[in-house]
Amino acid sequence: MMSLPSIVLLDTNVWIDSCIGTRKGSTASRQLLCACTRREIPVCLSITSLKDIYYQVGAELKREYRATGETLTEAAALAIEEVSWQSIMSIVEQAAIVPADTSDVTVARYFHQVHRDFEDDLILAAVKRSKADYLITSDKQLRTHAPVASLTPSDMLTLLEAFE
Repeated sequence: MMSLPSIVLLDTNVWIDSCIGTRKGSTASRQLLCACTRREIPVCLSITSLKDIYYQVGAELKREYRATGETLTEAAALAIEEVSWQSIMSIVEQAAIVPADTSDVTVARYFHQVHRDFEDDLILAAVKRSKADYLITSDKQLRTHAPVASLTPSDMLTLLEAFE
């Protein structure tokens, strides 16, 4: 009989989607976080993702601002930086942070033989270190190389709903 996952690790792109409501995967990512919280399923992320989330949230919000035709003012830039920072603070409250050390580079080197993306290789090392049951990512190539079951946020939601 199938059981609920005991730990899930969310990839960087899932966290970014959860922070920016205009992204394609935003709704599913937010719903997944809520579903995991309701079911008391621990959610984690690699510490290496935090800087990428901070940077990407800010960069994407600045792009969206400029797309309106407005010039990015200093006040708007400061507000966007604060949103990026608060996004990180919110994530830290919701998730267990998987640490990294030099041994993760050794693990990433192993994964690099089949998945030639160092950033993703560090995510795979975090999956191994955290002992996660599932990797949740929108990155199709990364899903094919994961050492555990790997699903999109929407697919994981479907799986969790099957337990109700």
